[in-house]
Amino acid sequence: MAVLSDPTQYRLAGALLVLAFAVFAVGAVQPILGAKGSIDIFTLPVREHLRAVADNPVAWRRANFLMGAAILPLVFATTMVTAVQEHLDERLLSRIALTSMLLAALLWLAFSAFRATFTIGAAEELDRTGTMPTYYEPLAGWGYAQFKVYILLGCLGLAALAGSLLLTGVIPAWACWTAIALCTATLAHLLITGDTLPAFHYFPGVLIGVMLLIR
Repeated sequence: MAVLSDPTQYRLAGALLVLAFAVFAVGAVQPILGAKGSIDIFTLPVREHLRAVADNPVAWRRANFLMGAAILPLVFATTMVTAVQEHLDERLLSRIALTSMLLAALLWLAFSAFRATFTIGAAEELDRTGTMPTYYEPLAGWGYAQFKVYILLGCLGLAALAGSLLLTGVIPAWACWTAIALCTATLAHLLITGDTLPAFHYFPGVLIGVMLLIR
């Protein structure tokens, strides 16, 4: 097992990874809770989804703000780990992890902003007029294409991060392989079904984060 060059920096990165999961989880439950909550809001067909958003727009906006913000501690943690990994002479995978995560973050922030603005606008128009705006479905299709690329890049980034930590022995090998397996399973689910839950993207990160915290 390699000696950590900077245990404090690893632990801080671990705390950020756990924080990312927590912020995302708090955001994800916002549209589900309360009298107007809908447990199916993320998986409903477009028209029904917009009606559910129209019934609970404040929770939907809050949810997307929190879920969007969750990517930021994930990026900061990856940046910190990459910086320390380079001192342990592991540059390739850590840099792949950081590059992938930065690109994924841009896509996720754009997608979250779309859902917090255009989706609410379309939901309010549908609720007011009974007609879904013609612009919404093409934009939603473009947004979900972004989402799929985000999942691809995010899973690649976390798998590369786990691989980097595996090579330097910073956390146990079983945790690294489990994180890689979770990333692979998420991508397989996306390819097989054409969709997946963004929450799956945070499970490998929180596992790595806990392992970094308890080192």
